Amino acid sequence: MNPTQIFQYRLATPSSRVYPGAHVGRMVSSGHLFKQHEPLIAHPDPRRIDLRASVLDVFGQYRVRVYQQHSLIDVLLLADLSASMSQNKALLLACLDSIAESAFSYGDRFSFMACGSQTPNHYQLKHCQQRGALRSLSQQLQAPRFVPQNPQWQAVLPQLPNRPSLVFLLSDFHFDLASLAPILPQLHQHDVVPLVAWQTGDYENLPDWGLVSFQDSESSATHTLFMRPALRRKIVQNFQQRRRHLQSFFRSYGCEPVFLQDDFQAAQLQAYFLQRAA
Repeated sequence: MNPTQIFQYRLATPSSRVYPGAHVGRMVSSGHLFKQHEPLIAHPDPRRIDLRASVLDVFGQYRVRVYQQHSLIDVLLLADLSASMSQNKALLLACLDSIAESAFSYGDRFSFMACGSQTPNHYQLKHCQQRGALRSLSQQLQAPRFVPQNPQWQAVLPQLPNRPSLVFLLSDFHFDLASLAPILPQLHQHDVVPLVAWQTGDYENLPDWGLVSFQDSESSATHTLFMRPALRRKIVQNFQQRRRHLQSFFRSYGCEPVFLQDDFQAAQLQAYFLQRAA
């Protein structure tokens, strides 16, 4: 078995959580990053008295050095489990393991929520910090065949944390984006990363000539087309246009989508967070 790939991540803004962790936070407490001087009466810790700052204080008060506390964050994976994602099940499981293990490596809490009108409630994992619960969920997701349904992103909103968190949206996004448009503004306080799962076999390596059968993953309907160079170019152009449309759509809400093609590579997410921090 190949080891799970992990990556490093950061929130776009400092965490406001009280609990200590590995990420830059807004709380003032013990830490390594100096933030400011405060009066001793406001932070009664004589060990942190700064004599030089105290001598220079115009009011003659003792001044102490206060530090920016590193805090934990919540990491969530909201996954589309509609039938069209069946061909991306291996990618979904690898993505689940990688994001969860990355969260565990920081000491953060990980949650998984399945988004679907007919999705059983046991396909959920909340505030997890145990690998046993993660393995159990992975085994549950391996067995079933995803059924035709529309992702119900709205249903999971009440279950999201109230404080800023890192939220991954995993789907092929082969649906009308108008159903997603009301959701993204409600996620404005969170750091949202859309993950677009595509199979290049759907539009690449198609023959120039011949009969090709395509099956709709949602309805299971099969369509046979007579492939020719013009039709092949049109299919590729439609996918390229869809890619640009997804980029434009998510960027309008302050998100940058990550396209995961064929399989999951943690290096893609690592590059994403490094580029964003540059």
